[in-house]
Amino acid sequence: MFKFLKDRKKKDNKGFTLVELVIVVAILAILVGILAPQYTKYVEKSRKAADASNLENLVTAFKTAASDGDDQIPTGEYTITINLTAAGNKTSTTLSVPTTLPTGVTQDTIEGIIESYAGKNWKNTKLKSKKWTDNGKTDGTGTLLTSISAKLTVGIDGSVTVVYTPESIKDQTNQ
Repeated sequence: MFKFLKDRKKKDNKGFTLVELVIVVAILAILVGILAPQYTKYVEKSRKAADASNLENLVTAFKTAASDGDDQIPTGEYTITINLTAAGNKTSTTLSVPTTLPTGVTQDTIEGIIESYAGKNWKNTKLKSKKWTDNGKTDGTGTLLTSISAKLTVGIDGSVTVVYTPESIKDQTNQ
């Protein structure tokens, strides 16, 4: 009687077979193959959202500076551009100012005003996504861009209007 229980015990403790392990590995490989493209799509979407948010923050800092009574940003067209970093470039974000500025106002003055609202490292903001296209799609139908920008127009009354390039940036900030 004890011999019968001893033999049964051996048969129950044999563990997993090689076939069972291969099946589990195959199922995991299929799941990874299905989920990996979705994961990369969401990672790219989050990078684009971060880029759009960074540009929107710089635009907000500029608008705040333009509407503040203490800081005077002259009327005209300004462009804030966030670039991909290239080797040797110290700054990734640039500000272009109107060619004619009032006496005593320079680009450095305006950049200093923006720095007081956006922080010291605002010029080091760089693109996280390398898949910005001129039409906002990542399906390969558009031309890849190396920068995104916002064209800001300061009116006589201090109002600021903004035009984004590419236009899909505004869609990214609303998601």
